[in-house]
Amino acid sequence: MAGAIARREIVVPKIPALAMANRFSRYKPETERAVRKVEVVEDKTLKKMKDAWKSCGYVYSDKYYPEMLETVKKLEYSAKDVEKFSIALAEFRGERASAHEFGIVLGFVHKAGFFLSALMNNCKDSEFVVHTNHLAKPIIYLGYRNTKNIIVNGNVGDYLGEYMEGGTITVEGTAGDRVGCSMEGGTIIVKGNAGDEVGYAMEGGTITVKGNAGDDVGERMNGGEIHLNGGYNGRAGFKHGKIFHKGKLIENM
Repeated sequence: MAGAIARREIVVPKIPALAMANRFSRYKPETERAVRKVEVVEDKTLKKMKDAWKSCGYVYSDKYYPEMLETVKKLEYSAKDVEKFSIALAEFRGERASAHEFGIVLGFVHKAGFFLSALMNNCKDSEFVVHTNHLAKPIIYLGYRNTKNIIVNGNVGDYLGEYMEGGTITVEGTAGDRVGCSMEGGTIIVKGNAGDEVGYAMEGGTITVKGNAGDDVGERMNGGEIHLNGGYNGRAGFKHGKIFHKGKLIENM
């Protein structure tokens, strides 16, 4: 990449393999369904991004995201290229782990979330648009360790903005479970509904859900703020922080 760009070293928290296995076991292989066909013209940069994707496997380990980050550091690309790649992702949605890959095997939706996160965190640009409406299932782990400003045109899956450090993520659609899980800073806005355990173990930052939220809002929350503009199905395990419902403070510790 042209010019010397100062980068902060990213230290990825080690998550026990058993815990990760439990996370991934709930997701069944993606079933094919009709999706809106979206085409994007391939250029040299997009081809290199696709090749980088293909070089990354499907078996999770503590080194999975760091190695993916090192892979994309070899590329030169812009925020616009990331947007194109998010559209081109549809061609990989039927991928599976190869026969020789063993261990905690991820699905397409997990790999896509980690890979897009690595692309954005590594990029010199700060403003991004990601498209997900054309995909058969919502992407999981989008915005992992995020520091950028992201607009998502579509829905997202679980663990949106996990370990988020700063920046903003605005989702125009819905989000899955554990929005902002373990986030440390920044702002997440979900314009539609969100799943269970919004703000799970969050340490800082702000989450706003404009639609309805599921069960156990603020589970293990230890800092930051959650703003709920719609209905919700209860709170649980709250430790520290603030939760607002339709502008009214309902938890403050």
